[in-house]
Amino acid sequence: MNPKSLVPLMLAGLLAACASPIDKRTDRELASARVGPGVSPQRNITDFSDGLRCMDEQLFDYGVRDVSLMLEDLQDNTRRLGVGTRDMMVSAFSDMTRRSRAIRVSTFGQDNQNVVNFLLQLQQKNQFGVMPQYDLRGSITQFDEDVVKRDAGVGFFLGSLFGLRAGRSAQANVLGFDASVITVPDLTVVPGVSSKNTVVIGREEAGATDGTAQIRKAGITFQMAYTRNDATAQAVRNMVELSAIELTGKLLRLPYWKCLKVAPESPEVLRETEDWFVSMRDSGERIRFFQEQLRNRKFFDGSLSGKTSSAFESALGAYKQGLGMAADAPTDLAFFSAFLNRSTPKAPEQPFSTGEPPPPVAGTPGAAGSTAAAGSAPAAPSAPPPPRTGAVSLAASKPQYKPGEAITLSVTSTEPGYVYCYLQNTAGGPIQRFFPNRFVPDPRIEANVPMTLPGGQGFKIPAAKDARQQTISCLVAPREVYQDLPPPLRWPDFEDIRLRSIGEIQEAFEAAAKAPIARAEQIIDVRK
Repeated sequence: MNPKSLVPLMLAGLLAACASPIDKRTDRELASARVGPGVSPQRNITDFSDGLRCMDEQLFDYGVRDVSLMLEDLQDNTRRLGVGTRDMMVSAFSDMTRRSRAIRVSTFGQDNQNVVNFLLQLQQKNQFGVMPQYDLRGSITQFDEDVVKRDAGVGFFLGSLFGLRAGRSAQANVLGFDASVITVPDLTVVPGVSSKNTVVIGREEAGATDGTAQIRKAGITFQMAYTRNDATAQAVRNMVELSAIELTGKLLRLPYWKCLKVAPESPEVLRETEDWFVSMRDSGERIRFFQEQLRNRKFFDGSLSGKTSSAFESALGAYKQGLGMAADAPTDLAFFSAFLNRSTPKAPEQPFSTGEPPPPVAGTPGAAGSTAAAGSAPAAPSAPPPPRTGAVSLAASKPQYKPGEAITLSVTSTEPGYVYCYLQNTAGGPIQRFFPNRFVPDPRIEANVPMTLPGGQGFKIPAAKDARQQTISCLVAPREVYQDLPPPLRWPDFEDIRLRSIGEIQEAFEAAAKAPIARAEQIIDVRK
């Protein structure tokens, strides 16, 4: 028989193999392994790039700043994949902080001996003697190959010179990644801040084809496509990016599910929201949370004391009205959920401040958010009051310091405001912001109440080791302007910023505040 006449028969055999009952059964088993009983994908996405960008915007909108994170080597405990998991996580955090500059990441690897020694090295290298606040720890914990595997094929051979084999195979691998956040320096786990996700990678081949991978959470499934050559690595990258979003949201109490396009009514989100609300130890912690966020959203101007006040109650009532709720609605779980999930209402012309009459809420004249009885006459809108201006004084505890000696300062302002302090060792040299910082995030200063720095917090203000003099400058703004400052001034605490003079910094503050900024300087003499 002529070998060429066998080709049509071989092609017919290939078509029959692709339509075999074995392949249909394999399809059903593979689908079951991918999704699991009773779980169906809720949203199909290719990766989490948009989610990382969304988290960056949330970090900015919520006023998050000066979060320091140490990243350990995220090992592959299965020892079978050989992918750069830690570098993927570094890239994820880099993408997630492009605009906000909210989180600073330092890496820790096996070459740094152990985590305790590494922390001590960080503390010694930084002139302010500070450590990161948190440590991210995790690993690839699971890799199960061929959870489902089926093959079907057919072949034809003519002697030892000519042959053809074709077939179809299907398989599913399961990959697991676990990560959590621990506090520094005591290295204890932060309750509820963990990420545990599983990827089910399914591949079907008829020759060489593409496949799919699904990241599975409790009640939520994310599906993405991959090519045959980058299947496992791409699945790990997607899982790492999802973990970065999830861990950041849980640690900082940000509604990260918005960035994953998960509905706030989903059981997973409802449980998370309730956990956050209940985990606030008492009413004081809840009040402080709302004080901080209402201040970020320009509804409130006051200290984060955790104690209620007429200004805070008015701001809270105005915010509730902006959400379409009664001003005196309870500040309960339902309001907390609405606060997290609904769009921010338009702020009043001026934030509610202690000692000043309630300003009108923009768009709702007279509805100032107080608990006044319904039907009372609305107040006429008034022009916003002029910004408060005052003076600030700065004094060191003694006139002269030895190199490296800790400096103690006292800052006093004649008006309430928000104080930012900077250190410059040499004229024209680098400038670092040392207050507010990761230990004292609230820059609020009350009128004529001296503030002592560092005041027993976890940092020190060192006298220069290589200069005879250094300059400490403090600015007091009439309102919190951090989110309105240019990017160089939203650089992390204790790090060199990209401006070379205090004058430039003051100009930036005045542009953001649209008002004069009080400024004081103290020259520190350094003598051996």
